[in-house]
Amino acid sequence: MKAIAIFFLFIGILLIIQGYYSNKSVCENDKVVVKYVPRSFYEDQMNPEESLQTFYKSMFDDIILP
Repeated sequence: MKAIAIFFLFIGILLIIQGYYSNKSVCENDKVVVKYVPRSFYEDQMNPEESLQTFYKSMFDDIILP
């Protein structure tokens, strides 16, 4: 009778160890959620001095060609 109890204890320990390692080896991939805000909607919410056209205007208007 003791042998059967020890056998079940041994099987139980093996199943717990196997479940732990199978759970640990699974790599869960997180879903990547990309949220896109249209440019016109983004610019409508900004102040005129924060506008992208105002901010980058000097970068393209002051180009001096040789």
